[in-house]
Amino acid sequence: MDKFPVPRPQRESYLKHRRDVTRQILLPIILATLIGIVFAVLASLSATKSSADVRLWADISLIWMIIPMMLLALLIMMLTIAMVYGLNRLIKISPYYTGRAQTYALWFSTQVKIWTDKLIDPILYTKSWLDMFKKREE
Repeated sequence: MDKFPVPRPQRESYLKHRRDVTRQILLPIILATLIGIVFAVLASLSATKSSADVRLWADISLIWMIIPMMLLALLIMMLTIAMVYGLNRLIKISPYYTGRAQTYALWFSTQVKIWTDKLIDPILYTKSWLDMFKKREE
């Protein structure tokens, strides 16, 4: 028994939350566990009977294990096809846009060179004149 019981609020939202926890979390987990236990019991009973065909049950269980993998492989294949289709469309339109992008890049590079030359030339010109008046020590 707790010495300090935690008070439970009796608000409507808390009561709804408790009902939702039971209905949406606990109930599905309990049902899935019970179904798994039933299948395990059925499989063990059928395998232990003398007239049961164990090979048949092994084949059935193998089929049930392969089906999700086939669906996953189908999904991966569809995603791959979509990517190939998208890249094919991109490659068809890219020569036009890459040519334009290259033109703009070359124009920008030329403009940068022109403006840097315009900024640096006066400094170099002044420095060269000032160097002429420096005293040489040799």
